Amino acid sequence: MIAAIDGRTPIVDPTAFVVDSAVVIGDVVLGPESSLWYHAVVRGDVERVRIGARTNIQDNA
Repeated sequence: MIAAIDGRTPIVDPTAFVVDSAVVIGDVVLGPESSLWYHAVVRGDVERVRIGARTNIQDNA
C-alpha cells in the first residue's frame, strides 16, 4: 500500500519495487532500483524518510 497522510504523499521512483503487502505512507522518498519486501513498513508521518538507490528493505522491517 502506498498512501498519503496529512497532505504528505510518498515519492516512488518508477524503477523501485514495492510488494503489495508493504506499507509506504507519508513523506517518504524511494530511490531508483530500491525495493520493499513483504510486510515492511516505512512511515513518513512525522519526518521525511529517504531510501537511497538500490537499497533493499527486507521482510517485516
